Amino acid sequence: MVKTKKVLLLVEGEKVEKELFDHLYTLYGLKHIEIVSYKTNIYAFYNRLRKDFSDRQGNIDFDSIDLPLFLNDYLKINSDNPLSEVDFSDIILIFDFDPHDPQFHRDSLIELLENFDNSTDKGKLFLNYPMVESYKHVDNLNDDSFLKTTVTLENIKLRHGKTSAYKKMVDESSCVGEIKLLDKKTTNSLMELHRKKLNYLTQGLNFNDLNKYRLLCEKQCSKLSSEKLIWVINTSLLHMLDEYGYIN
Repeated sequence: MVKTKKVLLLVEGEKVEKELFDHLYTLYGLKHIEIVSYKTNIYAFYNRLRKDFSDRQGNIDFDSIDLPLFLNDYLKINSDNPLSEVDFSDIILIFDFDPHDPQFHRDSLIELLENFDNSTDKGKLFLNYPMVESYKHVDNLNDDSFLKTTVTLENIKLRHGKTSAYKKMVDESSCVGEIKLLDKKTTNSLMELHRKKLNYLTQGLNFNDLNKYRLLCEKQCSKLSSEKLIWVINTSLLHMLDEYGYIN
């Protein structure tokens, strides 16, 4: 009997991302998904790749990366049930933009997006701006004012106790409730808003399916540098839309 291949989803956090994508895949009726939390951010991920896969010039040798094998070692996954590249048809990486991190660097992000650009090869990276909670940074599902929604760098840096000011603001203003209450109609509406936002931000640019997320990152970094603002957009929702379309 031929073993059904799975999708490996590498996410940043242990709670929100796992809950969100487990629910979304369930809405699609997809079962062969393995969600693994990296437990730290994109910049720590980049630095670890440089440490483990450096060539003689100190650059990351992306051709030598076997992500499942790397995760077995990094996460100390039980040797009785290790991750194996042959078990997965696709590898998806989902991380936050996190521009407030001291290790934030535009070139690191662009390098990762250029090299993790194929889910059936090394993997495909999707960044959420500014973080995963952007999926519900919407106060009206029928209002295209979301296309111009931004957040300040200062707001992302601020904390309310152990919670970021941004997360608190989104929770208080969003028209979207708990993850477990997301139905197909609401999810499709959210994906459509974020799709429109991507088209709005990349209009006039020479983009295609291979470079659109890199171009988006470049535009975000320019906005951040010149205005200390970030366009709110969740590209991990767009991964679902790119791969599976709207939910029937």
